[in-house]
Amino acid sequence: MSKQPLLRGFEELFSSPPTSTDDIRDFPDLSRNTMTRHAKWFGLSGEYLVDSILLRFKIYTSHLPEMLPADRIVHLPGGNNLRLQIKTCCRPRNGYFHFTLTKGYHRSPNGVKRYEDNDFDLVALVALSENAIKFTADKHQSQKVALDEIHALRADPCASLERAIDDLGLTSDRVDVPAQAGGVQ
Repeated sequence: MSKQPLLRGFEELFSSPPTSTDDIRDFPDLSRNTMTRHAKWFGLSGEYLVDSILLRFKIYTSHLPEMLPADRIVHLPGGNNLRLQIKTCCRPRNGYFHFTLTKGYHRSPNGVKRYEDNDFDLVALVALSENAIKFTADKHQSQKVALDEIHALRADPCASLERAIDDLGLTSDRVDVPAQAGGVQ
C-alpha cells in the first residue's frame, strides 16, 4: 500500500490548531480593526443565519459562487425561485443597523460598484448581533433597520419575506410559521 505524501506547505494545517491573536468572543464589542479583519467571517455568518431561518420554514436555498451578484437562490413553495443578495451589519450605530448595497471591495482591482437592477430580486438585511433578518424587495443603495424593528423581526421571521414577495407582485403560498419549527425543543 502506497502512502500519499502531503503537499508542501500543508503540514502547518495538520500540526496544531491555529492560535488567534484577536479574541472575537466579545462580539459585537470589537475594535473596528478587528471587525474589518474578520469581515468575511461575519458576512458568512450572516449568510448562514439566513439559510437557517429559511430552512426552519421549509424554504430551501442554493449557494451561488462568490463572483456572482446574488448570494443565494431561494426556492419558494409554489415553484418560484428568487435571487437573494445578503448584506450583514454587525452592530447598530445611532439606533440603526446601516447597510450599503454595493459589490466588490475597495482594494480589489475592480473596486466597489453599484448593483445592476437585474442582479438580484430580494435583499436580506442581517442584523448579526441581534440574530434578526429583514427581507426586502427595495434595491436602494442605502438601507437601514431600526433597533425598534428587531423584536417584530424575531417574533415573525417570515413576515418581511412575505411582504417582499408581495412587493415583487408574486403570488406564492404563504410561509406559515409553525408552532415549533422542526419539532426541536
